[in-house]
Amino acid sequence: MGEIIVAIGSKDSLVEDISLLARKWLENPKIVVLSGPTMKAGVAEKASALFIDTNIVLALLDPDRSLLEAVKDQLLILKEKISLIVYYSGTKPDVPSFLGSAPIQMEQDREMRIRERVLSSTRARRKKMTDKAFSLLKERIKDESLLETEMGKLLDYVGDKETIEVRDVAAVVTQTHEDSLITLFEAMAQKNHKELIATLENLLAQGVHILAVQSFIVKQIRLLLQAKDMEELVTSEMDYKMFSKTFPTLKESLDFTPKEKKQYFPYQKPYYAFKLSKTSAKFSRKELVSLLGMLAHLDALIKKGTKYDRVRLEAGLLEV
Repeated sequence: MGEIIVAIGSKDSLVEDISLLARKWLENPKIVVLSGPTMKAGVAEKASALFIDTNIVLALLDPDRSLLEAVKDQLLILKEKISLIVYYSGTKPDVPSFLGSAPIQMEQDREMRIRERVLSSTRARRKKMTDKAFSLLKERIKDESLLETEMGKLLDYVGDKETIEVRDVAAVVTQTHEDSLITLFEAMAQKNHKELIATLENLLAQGVHILAVQSFIVKQIRLLLQAKDMEELVTSEMDYKMFSKTFPTLKESLDFTPKEKKQYFPYQKPYYAFKLSKTSAKFSRKELVSLLGMLAHLDALIKKGTKYDRVRLEAGLLEV
């Protein structure tokens, strides 16, 4: 028998949040995400299946109350077979009582969320962690669903030692998947198809969800489009010395202060922005917009729970 969890988070952290919640039940869950107008049909399809993989965790994104009421019977049928997540990426929703649980407020501040989980783990084993150790841990854990596993390894490593130090984290907690995601993106930018497929294969083999790969690439494409918009101010012909002098002035060109600064080109670290600027020059605006459209379509298909997600992503990236 499964369970239904209702959670409130944000669009920026929904992939990590859903992965984290799904691993509450299963070590290697198969996450199917439904959203938008296809949600009702998707729930009906899963509920009517004669056999359903018990490793599936079904996640519904931002459903309104009327939709939940309309699929109430199907959700209760599914609850007997698998676990479900009803995830809201905004303010507190109107949740029908038949879901049976009060909403969980996912901590939207990533550092606070990680800190609370680390404190819980260390206190349970009567340990402490230095600030430098926590900073390194936070830097290396890019996928929060891996935090519990890495903390277990770290606590076993220190043994009887009371305080976890930075050298302990450095020895045990390896870099996670972000470097591979950057390699994937760079291979795509260089149109190195062999490297692109090899890196994608490695990421998926390590358990990175295809939606996380799609989400990362979408963020990079948005940054490339922003870089292209600012080509008159920072041209791709600039060397890094000239670029680093000009780049800080880009923030002044914005007529607003963004809430999520990491989503905007002028707020990237100078060297990474320099690399983005060089990469954007390799693509036409039409190519970037087309790629963004392909990824948006793929996002809808993945959340609908269709087959061949990997093939679709590979085909789309190879067309660049």
